[in-house]
Amino acid sequence: MSNFSKNILIVDDNLKNLQITAKILKDKGFAISLAQSGQSALTQIEQQKPDLILLDIMMPGMDGFEVCIILKENKETKDIPVIFLTAKTETEDIVRGFELGGADYITKPFNKDELFARVNNHIQLKRIRDLLKKDIAKICNSDKGLERLISDLTDIVYSNN
Repeated sequence: MSNFSKNILIVDDNLKNLQITAKILKDKGFAISLAQSGQSALTQIEQQKPDLILLDIMMPGMDGFEVCIILKENKETKDIPVIFLTAKTETEDIVRGFELGGADYITKPFNKDELFARVNNHIQLKRIRDLLKKDIAKICNSDKGLERLISDLTDIVYSNN
């Protein structure tokens, strides 16, 4: 798993928050990109897609919810996990974050070990999803492989009932 890229984009309008979060994750071996606005984040993502996005909600101009909506509506970026990292602690904000497609929600101030654990888990889940997509694409390119995939999926569905 060490060959898998671990590029994280951190989006927050507060420079101090960016620096603290970036240092914690750099020390754990992640490659970090920073953006201080929603629009800047979207521009960066067009250039290079990160493996995960840590996204503040309360930012001037375009807030984190708006950024997440745009990402999840785009077929090129919809599968990038978004973890909201925010001071917004109200239940309705947390629920909205998940409803918009957020993979996780961490409130500030955060515990650095918890941040690392959640980021690492979502990076690993993304890696597994990406590998599964590649494997399924290979299988579907052959008739026998497609038949086997359908059979396996059917077995899984009916064995859980």
